Amino acid sequence: MPFGSDEDFDDLLPAHLKIKSSVHFTPVEVAVVAARLLAPKPGMRILDVGCGPGKFCLTAANQCPTSIFEGVDFRKRVVEIATGLAQQLGLQNASFIHADAFALDWSKYDGFYFFNPFAEQLYHGFLFLDHTIEFDPAKYVQFVLAVRARLADARIGTRVVTYHGFGGSTPSGYELVSDQVVGTDRIELWEKVRPTYRIMIDDEFAEAV
Repeated sequence: MPFGSDEDFDDLLPAHLKIKSSVHFTPVEVAVVAARLLAPKPGMRILDVGCGPGKFCLTAANQCPTSIFEGVDFRKRVVEIATGLAQQLGLQNASFIHADAFALDWSKYDGFYFFNPFAEQLYHGFLFLDHTIEFDPAKYVQFVLAVRARLADARIGTRVVTYHGFGGSTPSGYELVSDQVVGTDRIELWEKVRPTYRIMIDDEFAEAV
């Protein structure tokens, strides 16, 4: 494995990211379990929303070499770091995109990984990775609802792994397949097993229960 522990990964990071690693980046042992849950078959394509410097995708790409792991982040610098680490570690099935996650076509992915990607919009202080993301609780709600909408539109069989969630509940049509505790942390695997029906109410979509 390219890095066998959280400390090994931290040693690959610049100092300003290393000091906040324990708060912002998925532990290696969690990433290993999450990767196996998300990509049980060869050829699966997984998106990490809010990937930071790529710790989940790099670990997952090593664990599941026949699947593809892509990370997206709004911060250009962390995407550059993640891309450099993938090249340094020789992981050709891990790649990273500097973009707004909601500008991507989510329909091309088989699964999604979420480690509370919007939390910085609710907190100040040490929980900020940097000053790229502004404190904006209203935008937090907007993004959580946008995730739910895209998951609602996802095809049957889509897999979703949450580590500390994404801020909302999975839409109807998903079932909890696995609920594991790794160390002191909970990882949930959800799979879409039936369509999510949505109806229009006051010019807005709502799920039909």
